[in-house]
Amino acid sequence: MAFHHYHRATSLEDAQQTLLSHPSNILLGGGLWIKKSNAEADTAVDLSLLGLDQINEKEDHIEVGAMVTLRDFETNPAIQKLGGGFVAHAVGQIMGVALRKLATVGGSIAAKLPFSDVITPLLTLDVTLVFYPKKEIKLADYLSSKGKNKDILTHLIIKKTPGFGFFKKVGNTALDFAQLNIAISRLNSHVAIALGSRPGVAALATQAMAYLNGCAKIGPKDIEKAAEMAVAELSFASTTFASEDYRKTLALTYVRRGLEEVLAHAS
Repeated sequence: MAFHHYHRATSLEDAQQTLLSHPSNILLGGGLWIKKSNAEADTAVDLSLLGLDQINEKEDHIEVGAMVTLRDFETNPAIQKLGGGFVAHAVGQIMGVALRKLATVGGSIAAKLPFSDVITPLLTLDVTLVFYPKKEIKLADYLSSKGKNKDILTHLIIKKTPGFGFFKKVGNTALDFAQLNIAISRLNSHVAIALGSRPGVAALATQAMAYLNGCAKIGPKDIEKAAEMAVAELSFASTTFASEDYRKTLALTYVRRGLEEVLAHAS
């Protein structure tokens, strides 16, 4: 991406005013993925001076600044405790450490990156996004929203809920984008299933989740049915990385394995 001007914001108000001053203006997160874009912007707005690079643990939630790097997110003790560590494990699958020291949590989420290995596990948690000036929205609702967002993502609020999670990234090598990623959690006896890089942005398998959460006791046949339901309700497509049929086969296999793992851990 090429831009004509660079502006380092001194406040959130300054950042938003600059962002809104031209329709092509953009926000800078880690700046890694916009390098791959052929688009052109008038001004790039840098948020690095605004103190959005902190993680604060509260009694019942974790507050994560949008400018926190993936590496700081991955290695934070509070994040490593979430769901038995599956979120930190997922972020640790993203390329190499050098990249994770640059890429930001907020950049991945705000851009709704379809290949993101951080969005998928977060989607199975209770996560609220905080935007400037005054807007809060659940992660799932934001991902499904349409249109261009001109508010500024400042924080993620992750509720601390007891339970266990599972994450699987399928790729040719550790440095490849995912052909599919799968996250499953069981928090307070509530099962959540998310699939990303289908190749669309991660989404919840809500029908499969409703089926499982309505079972008095989940058995092997219920797990198999839920895996089939998840594959049927979500869309898959072919790309140069993987075919539609291959992605469906992966999803069926790893949703089943993930459910078996989280349910075994809970028993």
